Amino acid sequence: MLKVPRFAISAAAAVVMVVAPLGLMGSASASTSHASKGTIAFLRSGPDLYYQYGLKGAEAAAKRLGYTIKDYPNPNVSPAQEKTNVENAIASHVVAIDGYSVGLSTETATIDAANAAHIPIFLMYGYSKSYINNKDVIGFEQVNLEKYSMPVGAYVKSHSSGGQVAIITGQLGRGDAEGYRTGFLEGLGCGMDTSGATKKCGKFDYVDQESGGWLRPTAFTKTQDIIAKYPNLKVLFVENEDMAVGAHSALVAAHKAKQVMLVSQNGAPYGLAGIKAGWLTASDTCSPFLEGLVSVRLTDAYLRHKISGDHLYYSYTVFVTKKNVNQAVGWNPGNAEVSKLMTRALPKPVSPNP
Repeated sequence: MLKVPRFAISAAAAVVMVVAPLGLMGSASASTSHASKGTIAFLRSGPDLYYQYGLKGAEAAAKRLGYTIKDYPNPNVSPAQEKTNVENAIASHVVAIDGYSVGLSTETATIDAANAAHIPIFLMYGYSKSYINNKDVIGFEQVNLEKYSMPVGAYVKSHSSGGQVAIITGQLGRGDAEGYRTGFLEGLGCGMDTSGATKKCGKFDYVDQESGGWLRPTAFTKTQDIIAKYPNLKVLFVENEDMAVGAHSALVAAHKAKQVMLVSQNGAPYGLAGIKAGWLTASDTCSPFLEGLVSVRLTDAYLRHKISGDHLYYSYTVFVTKKNVNQAVGWNPGNAEVSKLMTRALPKPVSPNP
């Protein structure tokens, strides 16, 4: 999916890569509280399964910490709907706002509205340094954007003979999709030419970019468009695995699934199944469930004055291929694993904020 500016690891990165592991910052109790501490509003900026699993993680943590989660979905990725959702959350006197924003401009409005109502807010993705030192911003949680995609590009560089490369990005405008593209191209070994307009990629020819909006049907259509223009395409990087499923379907329909190396990121269950089956070659994995769970734990710690606000936190990630796919970060942990995650040390904030 994952929706947002970004962040260098050598192109010789190992096949297994862990970005910003969870640090030592103190643990929270895993016991379930029965007296509600209030309602946390959860914003979902679109219909993507990534956001749905993020919600599940937030609900799992809230249940154990004594909060109620109120889901405010935004199925059409609409700035206007996000504005309405935030207004409704404020009117409901929630104790905090958590979740995902549609884009940077929308995010600014959402943060400003929460601040005006003196409601603490924590967002996953969309980090900008301009939001720090804002007294009601608890923080941001996201993968280290450019570094997250670098090992995917580095893997392609070392495991492909070269040729035409294209990218299907997520929804542009929040910074994450842009950061993933930059990181992949850096890992691939691309550099700007003297005009600053063309990517030089050694044995690769970076030919096209299309936005799939994080969604499978759109990625299917965009892949059709790309292979119609570039029938000799050799590599396709797709920025989340819901879109990768759509891209694979288009490649199969065009009889190009064996011709095109398909790589992605996120580690969705169907993406990991694709790696095991062989149609997806590699993925850098993270867990929206874990991100959602950690976001509520950090929000709770802030509300209890255990941590200060204004921080960026990096998500836990693992790069996988078929050789180590079982090490991927899980999206759907069972109750026993959730209980362990609730006692795990909270992540350290990134310092200094990039």
